[in-house]
Amino acid sequence: MFLALRDLAFAKGRFALMATVILLVAFLMVLLSGLSSGLIERNVSGIKLMKATHIAFELDNIPSYTNSFVDKEMWEAWAKVPGVSAMTPTGITAFNARNSNGTALTVALMGVVPGSFMEPNVLAGATFASDPRGVIISDELIEKGVKVGDVIRLDRVLTELKVIGTAAHANIGHVPIAYAPLPLWQEATYGPPGGPPPGDELPKVLFDYASVIALQVSDPAQLKKADDEIGTVTLSREESFNAAPAYREEVLTVFLIQGFMIFVSAMVVGAFFAVWTIQRTPEIGLVKALGASTGYLMRDALAQALVVLTSAIAVGGVIGYMLGRYIDTTGVSFKLESAAVGLNIGLLLVAGLIGAALSIRRIGSVDPIIALGAER
Repeated sequence: MFLALRDLAFAKGRFALMATVILLVAFLMVLLSGLSSGLIERNVSGIKLMKATHIAFELDNIPSYTNSFVDKEMWEAWAKVPGVSAMTPTGITAFNARNSNGTALTVALMGVVPGSFMEPNVLAGATFASDPRGVIISDELIEKGVKVGDVIRLDRVLTELKVIGTAAHANIGHVPIAYAPLPLWQEATYGPPGGPPPGDELPKVLFDYASVIALQVSDPAQLKKADDEIGTVTLSREESFNAAPAYREEVLTVFLIQGFMIFVSAMVVGAFFAVWTIQRTPEIGLVKALGASTGYLMRDALAQALVVLTSAIAVGGVIGYMLGRYIDTTGVSFKLESAAVGLNIGLLLVAGLIGAALSIRRIGSVDPIIALGAER
């Protein structure tokens, strides 16, 4: 580290400029990590709140919460599968809607069986037991001005939903969820606009369909066999994130952006140390002529890169984390996760070291005779 520390002291301006660039990249990586985690959380927060361990979808190569369609025979068959401790049909449909005061809303209506494990925890107001035509809304709808006692009218179908309670933050596909009793969801999704004519009842067949089947599974060994027999495809709750609208595309986009930033960081660090090595070629040759080995000089240069990278990334990461903590309180789709931040910072450090290592290989080709003036 002797030569590395002397270089750092001698060329403070150059290394400070390099450290500033790395600091800014680390700062942006922390903010990007928070934005990506917040974006993904807002897409699947409603799925994360589900008390199901697995979700059974209609048989499809690409299962989807919004396109799946299951019937009564399927969920009755799942109730008899060994290892399934509980089962309940669940419906999910996105609607444009209007609040009592005329405010336009977009709502993901989720139909759940009252009293089942899929019924949400009520934070304020009443449960489904108090009103079979009531809905429990996500707190994001509260932020948009909806309150307990309001009536939400769904566009096209004209079904009216009375808000009786509020639940935690829950979205699917970036659309806030309104939980409804399953029969009410089936009426809104499959029934005629405005409900049945006065004095008539809806056909019973309407209530034989749902979107997916939520399962609580104690023994997953039977799931594949049951899927083949029933005609479904079953995913764990975490795997079912991919069935949320645009989830795959969002995750891929975020990973690509993070990957490009890490690649750019490696290129910038590599370019800096490549230029720095070229500029020090006479000094490196002189030190070699005095007996220093190539291995010693390369280790010294890597240690120098490690000092610059570690200090700059640490400062940039701390600044980004402090700003992120503030952003987290503003209501923006932002969520700092220590594991994600640590992984991105670690990858940034590794990429920088790889870039530096590739650039300082030139040290091995420096001939000590250069220091004796042979090139002049």
